[in-house]
Parts: sequence; structure tokens; C-alpha cells
Amino acid sequence: MAYDILEKIFWAVFVSLGFAVLFNTPRRALWAVALLGALGFGIKTILLVYVLNGQVVMATLLGASAVGLSGLYFAHRVHTPPIVFTIPAVINMIPGTLGYNFMMGIIRIVSSKKENSITVENLIEIINNGLNAGFTILVLAFGVVFPILIFNTRTVKNKDLNRYLKYKMIKLKRKGFK
Repeated sequence: MAYDILEKIFWAVFVSLGFAVLFNTPRRALWAVALLGALGFGIKTILLVYVLNGQVVMATLLGASAVGLSGLYFAHRVHTPPIVFTIPAVINMIPGTLGYNFMMGIIRIVSSKKENSITVENLIEIINNGLNAGFTILVLAFGVVFPILIFNTRTVKNKDLNRYLKYKMIKLKRKGFK
């Protein structure tokens, strides 16, 4: 089981790198894309198999959030905007099978000749696949963008992330948050 997960993570690195090259990511940033792709896909897969028992939306949210937070760190290290790292790194978490099953179910409904050929169970399964695919894509976007919005820095040049976080924490303490 662990070997299968490591093999999937290995191939996820190449998927992330392939999309990074397709999106013209700078060469100096490719190692960070590969690392973030492995991190996000690894977290999603391990949580999906061992912890969350098939809850693909929650596992994807946690994996994408890890990619988003780590992307901010690597943006400061490589001096590149975080979106350059995060988008290619989460593409390997897009729910292809769920989307395919949803679309095939919709085609089956539309092309059915008889009114009784689609059962309630089939309809529920089709709607479940569609909702899971849609919410998974939604949490991918949320997990990537949310850390960027929270830790909003306009540029990564001449900024120290540790000093910025310390400033934010002091500012929150003054407002009364603990």
C-alpha cells in the first residue's frame, strides 16, 4: 500500500512539472513546483487512504492549503510570485474520474429513450459525482488562494517572511486576539 502511494506521488511530480513547463514557469522555480506537487498530492492521498476514508473534498482542501501555504514560503526563497508554484502543483489533484463519471451520467440521462431507464439510485450517483467534482475544484481554488489573501504581500522582493509574520501577530494581539 505504501509503495502504491509513493509511486503515485512520483508520477504526480511529473504531472506538476509538465504543467509548469506548459505554463512557462521559470527554470529556477521548477524544483519548487515539483516539491509542492509531491507535497500536496501526498497529503491528499495519505489523508484519503488512511485518515478520511474516501472524503475526497476534505482531503483535497488540506492538500491544496498545504500547497498554498508552502507556495508563499517558496515565493520568498525563489523571488517569484506564489501563483507560479501553486497552480501547476495542484493540477494533479483535479478530480478527473468524478468529472468523467458525472458527464457520462448526464449523457446517459439525455440519450435514454425510455422514461424509466434511469433509476433513482443512478440519478443520486450522478448528482453525487457532479457535486464531489465541483466542490473538489472549488476547494482547490480556495486552498491555493486563501493563504495568498491572508498573508497579502504585494511583492516578495526585499521582504522577510518571518519579520512580516511577527508584525502581523503583534498587530493581532493589539486588537485583542490571542
